[in-house]
Amino acid sequence: MSVLNLAHLTARVRLGLAGTAVALLMAGCGQQAGDTETETAAAEAPPIVKERQEGYKALGSSFKLINDQLKSGSPDMAQIAPAADRMHDLAQQIPTWFPAGSGPQDGVETDALETVWTNPEGFAAAQQRLVETTAELQQLAAAGDAAALEAHVKVVGASCGGCHDDFRVEQ
Repeated sequence: MSVLNLAHLTARVRLGLAGTAVALLMAGCGQQAGDTETETAAAEAPPIVKERQEGYKALGSSFKLINDQLKSGSPDMAQIAPAADRMHDLAQQIPTWFPAGSGPQDGVETDALETVWTNPEGFAAAQQRLVETTAELQQLAAAGDAAALEAHVKVVGASCGGCHDDFRVEQ
């Protein structure tokens, strides 16, 4: 290895070490790039809160994909069908995302209202409506029926909204 290449390599190693040291210092001080109060609160919340937030984000992303495809003028069922499957799978998981001890009444910072835990029958009924509407969404997507899907996404949206109205902090 030439002296020039060795000097260049040494400089790159020093730069890499300096960057690592700065990153570790910032992480230790809690000043990671992109930190927001929401991200900080989520990091301090019980793991199940993060799991349910991720689940709802995935549910919303799948629903958005379906709506975007239906509005495109030439919906791609190869994209819609897996998104509908994902929505149905996630809808079935919702009851596991709200165990005792993970609500605002327990001091947990969450958008879930206390009514999730104080009205479990109502929450279960709302969740079951979502399971049922996403099951039909799944069937229509598998059948490739874009016209029926366009009508049914409104039903799914109403099911989502019904839960938001009664069991989620107003956004």
